[in-house]
Amino acid sequence: MHRIPRAALEDWTAAMLAGAGVPRGDAALAARVLVRTDARGYKTHGVARLKSYLEKLASGEVAGAATPDVSTAGALLRYDAGGMLGQVAGPRAVEAAVDLARSQPVVACQLQDSGHLGALGVNLLGAAEAGMVALMFQATPPIIGAPGARAALIGNNPLAMAAPRPNGPPVVVDMACCVAARGNILLAAREGDPIPAGWALDADGAPTTDAQAALLGTLLPFGGHKGLALAMIVEVLAGSLAGATFRKSLNEGGAARSGTGHLNALILVLNPELMQGRDAYDAHIAAWTAHFAEEGGADARIPGERALEAERRAERDGVPLMAAIVRELTAAGEAAGLPFPAAPGGGTP
Repeated sequence: MHRIPRAALEDWTAAMLAGAGVPRGDAALAARVLVRTDARGYKTHGVARLKSYLEKLASGEVAGAATPDVSTAGALLRYDAGGMLGQVAGPRAVEAAVDLARSQPVVACQLQDSGHLGALGVNLLGAAEAGMVALMFQATPPIIGAPGARAALIGNNPLAMAAPRPNGPPVVVDMACCVAARGNILLAAREGDPIPAGWALDADGAPTTDAQAALLGTLLPFGGHKGLALAMIVEVLAGSLAGATFRKSLNEGGAARSGTGHLNALILVLNPELMQGRDAYDAHIAAWTAHFAEEGGADARIPGERALEAERRAERDGVPLMAAIVRELTAAGEAAGLPFPAAPGGGTP
């Protein structure tokens, strides 16, 4: 791992995105989201995805400069992102939903035509920091398979929740419906490492530990049929209800793809003050999280605590990046005439 100063990494990432046609304000927002994702320990969904996003901006699959179309109907918010980067559309849609939820107990936001949203939980942090409970679901093209299936069956369909609490950092749950995030397989492929058995099938439906073969095949759901069932729930919420266009495969044309554009999501923002009252909400979440910590033993953690610890260390010591990602970003920076930041202590990573 190399540790890169957080501010320098944000500035460089924003400059790379601006050079690809993203307006400077949007580029700065996307850079903050990507770097915060790495800072919180989600190494599969931070700047490791930058090269893919830059390629999609260059091809037009993701719109560098897009003007969202935003409308409301009661407690329903529609946010048509126009194909913009997910790291811009996601936080801005959440912010708009939070604003509406100040006067509504429950707000549903249909986020349409967005790029890959990355780590959903990072998109929701602003809502929790504003005192709201928020959930996000994103429907993806099919990538989960099963033994005996002739093709990918359904998306890995990530979902997340962020909830404030008075006795600690927000509870943040962020997961996909597969055993391991596809980003872990992408990182293994870059390093030339195998993946654990039970993660994926190859293009012929056979179990594989070869990361490259897994990228051309399918992922396995966690918990067998339960993971598939949860993916179906997300498909209805973030696909069917959000007016998505169904695509049969993530790997269109037989090529492994990553972070596809033109996706839909559903965001729910709930205002504790207007539902049960802030005091009642705070009392309950403080009680159950304290009980969990007290009775769970030395290793018991509330989701979100470890990420906050990682973010504090990243602020102090630099954002951790894998060597393969540093090499990739260094090459991208050289091609763009924007040298990649040096690691703390001097020298080029």
